[in-house]
Amino acid sequence: MEYQNENFNGEYDFRSRYHRDWKMGANLHEYSELLYCKSGEAYAIVNGNKILLKEKQFIWIPPNYIHQYECEGSEVVCAVFSNDFVPLFFRAQEGRYFCVSALDSEETSVFLEGLYRLDKKDSCKICGYLNLICDKVLKNASFEAERHTDGILYQKVISYISEHYTDDIGLCDVAREFGYNKKYLSHTLHELTGIHFRQLLNFYRIERAKKLLTADKCSDVTEVAMKSGFGSINTFHRTFKDSTGMTPNEYRRKRTK
Repeated sequence: MEYQNENFNGEYDFRSRYHRDWKMGANLHEYSELLYCKSGEAYAIVNGNKILLKEKQFIWIPPNYIHQYECEGSEVVCAVFSNDFVPLFFRAQEGRYFCVSALDSEETSVFLEGLYRLDKKDSCKICGYLNLICDKVLKNASFEAERHTDGILYQKVISYISEHYTDDIGLCDVAREFGYNKKYLSHTLHELTGIHFRQLLNFYRIERAKKLLTADKCSDVTEVAMKSGFGSINTFHRTFKDSTGMTPNEYRRKRTK
């Protein structure tokens, strides 16, 4: 599974695109996302579940849900946005697990189709559109109570990694934190995501390292490795090159020209 960890940092950050015959590999980020099927049929795979979107249907994807799209033969609109646009959505969750499903757009179709025409600077209009869509989602979506399901397990682990990836943590620490058997945890995560815990952890660390390499030109590579959670410079070099195809120094030179 091709996997990308796309974490953004910003307030009232928004991007939206119109796509035809589009395919996107699995990715994960800390923003929320919408996919609207304007015509044809599209598939979204979210946390391992394949969801069919028919014409005029859409899905709402909360932060840290692994998702990928197969939209051949269809027209879709995709929007990714920072969570400060929709604070009431997270308040409504009340710690429950949001179950992603295809929803009929009905009266919200005009807003969904118009998302890609909005400029990032139109934050008031974007906020209005997204909250009207959010109202539709909350009235029709389903939630799971806090219990030991695979989905809940996955969300717990992702949240823990996102908060502690710069620390010296491993699978044993996460298993102990949530009271799971280590082998069960490893197997379930692999079944859900197609990747292993160490890979998932390293995705966060590599993204952190990329930002440090380009933002702070004075830091040496060893310091970047330590700040990103890697305890060994050799492991950092090997993992970074496996992920990007470049050494850390090559990446820095290319991105800071």
